[in-house]
Amino acid sequence: MNVQEYISSGIVESYVLGLASAEERIEFENMCLRHPEVLQARTNFELVLEKQAMDGADAPPSALKQAIFNELKTEGKVVTMQEPVPVRNLNWLKYAAAACVILLAGSIYWNIALTNKNNQLQRDYEGTVAKLGDMEKDLKMITQNPAIKMAAMKGLTDVPGAFATVYWDTTSKDAYLLINNLPVPASDKQYQLWALMDGQPIDLGVIDNEHFIKQDRLLLKAKNTQNAQAFAITLEKKGGSPTPEGKMIVLGNL
Repeated sequence: MNVQEYISSGIVESYVLGLASAEERIEFENMCLRHPEVLQARTNFELVLEKQAMDGADAPPSALKQAIFNELKTEGKVVTMQEPVPVRNLNWLKYAAAACVILLAGSIYWNIALTNKNNQLQRDYEGTVAKLGDMEKDLKMITQNPAIKMAAMKGLTDVPGAFATVYWDTTSKDAYLLINNLPVPASDKQYQLWALMDGQPIDLGVIDNEHFIKQDRLLLKAKNTQNAQAFAITLEKKGGSPTPEGKMIVLGNL
């Protein structure tokens, strides 16, 4: 935990209000010695409490001094008094305490929210690393196979940035699709992969839109195809089509 996180943890308020444990007090005092910003945070909070106390102070009644003199005279002893010091109204303590509780609760909530966010980011990062690791294993297994042929499918005029790759096993006839960069389709559309042989399209299946929303697996196993000279992806109505009807997005030869 860095210094700013330490200050934001609520330890300053706990220490000044006497709510910190003995161990926390020792640690806080050491932090004040080592870090000027911690000491400044403590001073600032003490000044806030002092200002609240002075703002809530009430001057004593004007007759108080005479009443004290009269009381002293009945005892046979008179002393010289200084001007009365304003008597503080202790009501400010409950308001100050309530304010501190709110401040401390807010600080704790903020730190919990920040911690939860960091934990979620860490889980997302670890999930992404795991997905990339799986994809790397799959790619290594495929690309090191001498029977594999690759078709790099580039985007056509309407979608020049689109790109996908097909790995076709000439022995098993299995086809694998790597989605490098394809725009997220509309909810009523789906991408469909085709093998092309002598200009005739062979359906290799539609791509589930969930892969674009969740990005849970970008290397997909397509349908088996016995022959292929090229591969293409079209954007079809949801559920696909027995023959290409939608716009062609990418195309590549083996």
